[in-house]
Amino acid sequence: MKKKTKESYFWTSYSDLMTSLFFIMLVLFVLIIVVLHNYNKQKTAEIEEINRQLTEQNKNLLDQKEIWDKMNELQLQFKDLQNSGTFQYLPNSQKYIAKGLTGEIFQPLSSEIKTNYKDESLKVGREIENLLQKLSQYKQFKYQLVLEGNCANSEDLRMDKDSPQWYKLSYERALALYTLWLNNGIDLRKYNTEIMICGSGLNGEDRDRQEFFNKRFVIQIIPKIRPFSNQ
Repeated sequence: MKKKTKESYFWTSYSDLMTSLFFIMLVLFVLIIVVLHNYNKQKTAEIEEINRQLTEQNKNLLDQKEIWDKMNELQLQFKDLQNSGTFQYLPNSQKYIAKGLTGEIFQPLSSEIKTNYKDESLKVGREIENLLQKLSQYKQFKYQLVLEGNCANSEDLRMDKDSPQWYKLSYERALALYTLWLNNGIDLRKYNTEIMICGSGLNGEDRDRQEFFNKRFVIQIIPKIRPFSNQ
């Protein structure tokens, strides 16, 4: 009887042990599945993020390529100004000067354009208008046109370069040119162009060595790139 009791106790204990081991193995199995699932989920998210970054970088590179292509096209269009004979390009400051608008364009200390310079002034305005009309096809760009008036110092450069009167006078001269254009139907703003009118007085870059010829206008057209998302 005692022997049967011992055997019964053994098999009961053995059964409990196996059940416990099975339960432990089951828990470990479930735990491994959960860990692997989370690991796979994390790695999948990392791969998706890498793919997103690569896609974004690729898009940015394509955008940059398109921008450079457009910039190269713009450079070709700007060459029309250089080849027209009306303008001279100043490479150091990347600006243009109207070659026919130098010298005694104004009476001394006056901002009124002399009659014999008005036709040349209108010719310059119409050439710029034609250029901006061509450039308006590039919808990715808008433009800023800087119209800068200059004044000439005395030949011995004795006049004060920072005297406010020269800044004021050169600004009024630039404004006089722009007003002349407007009064003759030359409206550059309609070609997606912001107009900046300013005067550098007796200062400014690339001034002519012959001081007399610094009574002139300097024109700078600056392309501005719009974000591609605005298309």
